[in-house]
Formats: sequence, C-alpha cells, structure tokens
Amino acid sequence: MKRAEIEQKKIKLDEILKMEDAHIRLEKLVALAKEVGASTLRMENVQIGERGGKYFCERRNVITEAEIVHNIQESLQTHVMIDMSKTASRNFWISVGAMLIALFAMLATWVGVAVNWWCSQ
Repeated sequence: MKRAEIEQKKIKLDEILKMEDAHIRLEKLVALAKEVGASTLRMENVQIGERGGKYFCERRNVITEAEIVHNIQESLQTHVMIDMSKTASRNFWISVGAMLIALFAMLATWVGVAVNWWCSQ
C-alpha cells in the first residue's frame, strides 16, 4: 500500500467511527478490516446449555468493535512500516551513490594536488 492509500484508509476509519448506527458501523469496520488485511475473528468456546451435568459449548466469533478497530490500526501501522522500509532502502542506495561521487571528487583533488606539487619542483 502506498502512503496516499494508507492516509485514505485512516480517514475512512475516522469517518466510520463517527457514525451513530452501531450495526452499520460494525459492517463498515469489517469491510475496512478486510481491505487492509486485518483480522475480524476471535473465536471462543461459548457455553450454550447444560444437560445431565454436561456442558454444551460451541465456537463463536466474539470479537468486539474495539478489537476490530485495534486490528485495523495495527495493520495500517504495519503498512506504514513496510513503506518506510522501502523508502529507507532506496535512500541507502542514493547515499551510496553520493558517497562514491564524493570519493571520486576527493581522489581527483588529491591527484590535482600531487600533480601541482610534482610540477612545482
């Protein structure tokens, strides 16, 4: 994801969180979570009944809205870190190129000094 896309997703998250209707807000949060690659599941065993001293459980998704928002924010942070790593990698090679240019300039200067010294004797 590029920085502009990440910023758009952050703005979209803010707009969703400002919504009044909790049901619509949750649907849009789940959709946004899928867009950014965040988890929308937290499965737990939930007791649904008891018969003859035995408990009956089933697995249900019990994730809360706050956890979904947290997962979206972590996913966006991860995308930002990946983008910054790419930028740092690119800047490293730019700095290596600048260092090589400076090295050649320094060598040319010392060659000029050596030639000047040699010719003056």
